[in-house]
Amino acid sequence: MSSVKLTVGLEMLSEVRQYEFDSANGILQKLLGNVLASPEEAKYRRIKTSNAKINALLATRGVRATLIGAGFVEEGAEALSLPMDADLANVHAAVDGLAAQSASRASADMSSRMADAMRRKQAQEDEENKRKQMRLNIAEDADDRKQPGWKAKAAGVKDGRSITGCSDIGAVDNGGG
Repeated sequence: MSSVKLTVGLEMLSEVRQYEFDSANGILQKLLGNVLASPEEAKYRRIKTSNAKINALLATRGVRATLIGAGFVEEGAEALSLPMDADLANVHAAVDGLAAQSASRASADMSSRMADAMRRKQAQEDEENKRKQMRLNIAEDADDRKQPGWKAKAAGVKDGRSITGCSDIGAVDNGGG
């Protein structure tokens, strides 16, 4: 039963936002680590739900199920406790599951950051290529202007008619006013 609860709790915890997971993971690792480090200490086997931090922790989706899956039982509304005869293998499994989720999230975050960096680098290279092409076009235009017989052409005119006056570009004196 607790193995199923632990699996469900860890799965639910995997669906919470990163900052909620980080906060919950840190506290859960501390609580469960204390139990594993000193299994005979009764103070580490009892969690007061009236504590503000613990109450906030338990509000995170999947935390309560993870603790129950690790072997904790509810003592009314005020506490969760791990019986002295409880199997610590479930606590180990909970700690291992939390560590695996943390590593998986870190790996996914790193992959996402690397992909973002690659996209930014590619966009930067594309922009630099556009700039190089623009500089090349400007240089070619400057060279063309030095050629004998070069005449300015109106942009977008099919026959390449020469610009000779203001009316050729649409700037006509309308008599003022």
